[in-house]
Amino acid sequence: MGDLLLNKIQNKIKITSKIKNYEVIFENNFDKILKNFPTDSVLIIDKNLKKKLEKKIRKKKFKILYIIASEKIKSFEKIDEIIKKLIKISVNKTTTVVAIGGGTIQDLVAFISSIFFRGIDWIFVPTTLLSQCDSCIGGKTSINFYGIKNQLGNFYPPNRIFVNFNFLKDISNRDLKAGLGEMSHFYFVSGNSDFLIFDRYLKEALNRRQDVIKKIIKRSLSIKKKFIEKDEFDKKERILLNYGHSFGHAIEKITNFKIPHGIAVANGMNIANFTSFKMNYISKNQFNKMNDTLDRLLGSDKLKKFKTDELIKALKKDKKNLKGSIRLILTKGLGKMFVKNIKNPNKLRDILIDYQNTLRRK
Repeated sequence: MGDLLLNKIQNKIKITSKIKNYEVIFENNFDKILKNFPTDSVLIIDKNLKKKLEKKIRKKKFKILYIIASEKIKSFEKIDEIIKKLIKISVNKTTTVVAIGGGTIQDLVAFISSIFFRGIDWIFVPTTLLSQCDSCIGGKTSINFYGIKNQLGNFYPPNRIFVNFNFLKDISNRDLKAGLGEMSHFYFVSGNSDFLIFDRYLKEALNRRQDVIKKIIKRSLSIKKKFIEKDEFDKKERILLNYGHSFGHAIEKITNFKIPHGIAVANGMNIANFTSFKMNYISKNQFNKMNDTLDRLLGSDKLKKFKTDELIKALKKDKKNLKGSIRLILTKGLGKMFVKNIKNPNKLRDILIDYQNTLRRK
């Protein structure tokens, strides 16, 4: 069953959107990707990719901005600076902006494209595992505000997405693990069949088996496609894809973003599972089954100690909260995630302390 799910995905995924339909095209020839950019395109590229791409791009004579990618670029100050540069090079309503990089470049370009002339075309070439397996589809744009992650944004999908797996050949082990950490939440949310696929292929993915990584990326996007086409604007089903993310974003905040997003999310999933266990939504065996997979994924990156009150403080600022309650996605088992509003932080504080004590005893 697992191999059937992985092998049936073609070299193109079409996404239906109420804003504009778009597609993910899998293409490993970068020169062919370049031919799909309009001649008056402006390319905004992660500066880390400059040496790798400069010669190929120079032949096409595109206008180019190189940006140092980090969470710091997702701010009004940086957006103001970039918009001034775009105006200076005569960007107009017919210009296409091309983002080449990971999730932070994507967030920056998507947000700017959505507000520039009330919306201009943009194309995305995701170059990190995390952006290829998740963020490239769904249409969310996000910037940080007053130190709170992704506090401002809207929905504005790209016109097209080109996924080139060659960008993944030399990614760091930490980025590999972060991408797999983000990817894992789709497989847990989807249900037991997909969870078993991820569990089965995790070791090979960690060992950089490119054929395996390609297949699980495509499956990951196919899972997400089902959720975003049912609930594009995050009102019902899509909310469940925030599984692991409330705790994950809080972990990023209290560690000053030193822990990569995908690794924070995988840790957040484990905390959400433990919280579900302590609230009697899953059995100890169910928790252990999911914990074993996340253990193999995280290894030494499993967060065993944190300041509980700081984490709760960060959770209280999560944008998904409603009416003063901490809004979490918990689980009743694989594929059975649900929304839980926590009105009493003290109960959660006791669970978080118990979680850390449990990990330290192992």
